[in-house]
Amino acid sequence: MGPVVLRADELLWAIESLLEDGEIDSGTPAYTVAWKAAREGYPALTPGERGIFERDIKPVLKRRAEATDTAQAA
Repeated sequence: MGPVVLRADELLWAIESLLEDGEIDSGTPAYTVAWKAAREGYPALTPGERGIFERDIKPVLKRRAEATDTAQAA
């Protein structure tokens, strides 16, 4: 599977879903960065926030995308 690439509306939906499902813990830097990315978009993140996004949020998005792909293939 290639890199996770989402349009802005897809990113918003995916991040809201992660937050609602508790896959990103409230009160953590990842939570704050996820909300900022959802509201303002990835380009609005600072370099430090992008590091948090890449380390803490992107793997969760990728895992969820892979699970969806597997479920659709079954």
